[in-house]
Amino acid sequence: MLLADLSPASPLRHFAEGDAPVTYPVDVVLSLHRERTAALLRSLRSQHVFPTLIHGWGTERAYSTLLHARQRSLTVLDVPDCRWNETLAQRVRALSNLSAVVVLVPEESDPAPLLLAGAANVMSRTAPARELASRIAAERRWLDSRKPSRGNLLYAPGSHPLRPRQSSQALLFDMLCLATRPWCCHELRLLLGPVDRPMSKRALQARIVRLHERLGRAGLYVNCSTQRGRTLLLGLSDGHDSA
Repeated sequence: MLLADLSPASPLRHFAEGDAPVTYPVDVVLSLHRERTAALLRSLRSQHVFPTLIHGWGTERAYSTLLHARQRSLTVLDVPDCRWNETLAQRVRALSNLSAVVVLVPEESDPAPLLLAGAANVMSRTAPARELASRIAAERRWLDSRKPSRGNLLYAPGSHPLRPRQSSQALLFDMLCLATRPWCCHELRLLLGPVDRPMSKRALQARIVRLHERLGRAGLYVNCSTQRGRTLLLGLSDGHDSA
């Protein structure tokens, strides 16, 4: 089975098996424990729903792939056990600002908090492979039937001359351009940090300041609002927005 395309801009991954191409309905697989997700992926390989690459939580390349998909993106978040329950709903809410999210959870998990947080679907990771594949394919069909919805397309990141070259700055720029709603600073810290801890408040502030300084050369800025100790990042502004 040969890999034909791994470019971040590709919405789906295409492989060839004999004469029949296989198109995966899932854009990105994110894992909170990559070794255990690898075993699940092997069991589902014959169903052709997952790309072969597994991304750990916080991987910049995974988030970039979702932001640059040419259609609505679909992410599978695999949660092998219950140790992340305390922050799982927050993770789902943050991730759903980039993509539709299907969460695979242990059988005893309660799906309600994750659905309320924005998950498109919550499934037991121990369900039969054919059932999981069918449900994931159904989510893809549902997404394809809906009109695309992105953020502030005035600042299309692929063509904007001020888009930074440094990967972490470029990712923040893209998030502000293309997210479906404003970002809470706590969401960004959780999303951008490793699986075991959020990014520090100081590190996120430094990243925002550097981007703000770069955009300021062209009269743009990062539009922020602080309320009750929380900073909301509303996007990019040219100074004429009422927000």
